[in-house]
Amino acid sequence: MPWLHMIFDAWEDYRRQREQEAAERAALAAAVAEQPDGLEDPDDDDDDEDRKDKKKKKHKDKK
Repeated sequence: MPWLHMIFDAWEDYRRQREQEAAERAALAAAVAEQPDGLEDPDDDDDDEDRKDKKKKKHKDKK
């Protein structure tokens, strides 16, 4: 029954391939999780400083 051995060998190959793909997906997900989004605007820091300055000016006028 050599065909039976071929079926088991094919199943083992399939299982190994699925495990390898799962490991690659996990590695990719970990790499993506480590990197910043890239959606952040580098000018956001300047906006925060401007807001703080505006708040200081508003409170300064009340005194």
